[in-house]
Amino acid sequence: MAFNLTKSTGICIIVSIMILFFTILTVVLVVTNTKSTSTESTKSKFYSFYVIPLGTSGGLDESNLSSYILTTVNDDTPDSIYISLDGGTLRHGIEIAIQKKCFPSTNVTAERFIQEQIKGYFISHGHLDHISGFILNSPNDKAGKTIFGLNETMKIIHDDYFNNQAWADFGPTGLKMYNYQILDPLSINSISIPNTNLNVRIFRLCHTCPFLSSAFLISRHDVNESSILYLGDTGPDDVEKIVQANNQTYSPRYLEQLWKAMSPLVVANQLKAIFIEVSYPNERPDHLLFGHLTPKWLVKELDVLQSYHSMENVTIVITHIKPEQGSREKIIEQLQNERNSKYNYIFPRQGEPIWL
Repeated sequence: MAFNLTKSTGICIIVSIMILFFTILTVVLVVTNTKSTSTESTKSKFYSFYVIPLGTSGGLDESNLSSYILTTVNDDTPDSIYISLDGGTLRHGIEIAIQKKCFPSTNVTAERFIQEQIKGYFISHGHLDHISGFILNSPNDKAGKTIFGLNETMKIIHDDYFNNQAWADFGPTGLKMYNYQILDPLSINSISIPNTNLNVRIFRLCHTCPFLSSAFLISRHDVNESSILYLGDTGPDDVEKIVQANNQTYSPRYLEQLWKAMSPLVVANQLKAIFIEVSYPNERPDHLLFGHLTPKWLVKELDVLQSYHSMENVTIVITHIKPEQGSREKIIEQLQNERNSKYNYIFPRQGEPIWL
């Protein structure tokens, strides 16, 4: 009888252990699956854009000049159709992106990517550090694409680059490789970007008054109008002034106008990111800014936009840092100090994707 009791007890213990084991396994599987599903759902819901920096610096280093390619994200996967925001470095930047496995295809080449996957070029202004890579690669591009920008920018491209002297005329009056699309900064409406699911609206910026740069608002028209704002070079409103004929100074205050236009998007949680330049550390005196920003001026400008609504959901991508010794480290330190840490900064590197 004692033997049978012991045997029965042993069987019960084994059965209990097995039941406990399978119960724990079931709970773990359910929790893991729930967590995984939640993570995927969050990622799919959150990311609207995929941006690859082809070049991030503000001049000097010809292999790493201002250029960003952007596409949309669907089902956690970047689309294969891109637009180019500026074009200081193009082919070399794509080669770096290929090396860093930024694209799903393993057969992509820089030449083929430029020809087939970039559908349009958005040039903020005509300075070489924002356009040279695009110009140099134009002979091998695919015909029928469009260059977008201000009238002033299109005039520089037509008169000074595509003029059969500095470079062959690849514009609509010459070899007809590209079309020019002049965007109206006074229009409050966006226009559709051909061959994409994106819209664009343009704004004027001051880049050493009276010379103009521009900002592009790129919006999806298929997912809650999620948007990013890309600014070319700009100086601060309080520094950028025009001397009039009577020697009186006048400030156009284009940034103030831009922030006012962006405020409804921030309130609606539609503005995902602002790409904006900081060329110099704070030690740079105002009279030597030459139409650029420092950390203190950037924060002052962002504070204007934040006065409309909290910007906790807006990522600030810092562009155009001059590649002078120690500048990048100093600018990062100055922007991340206690007073300025209220904004969410990203400091992009060439060929390292940004999910927004």
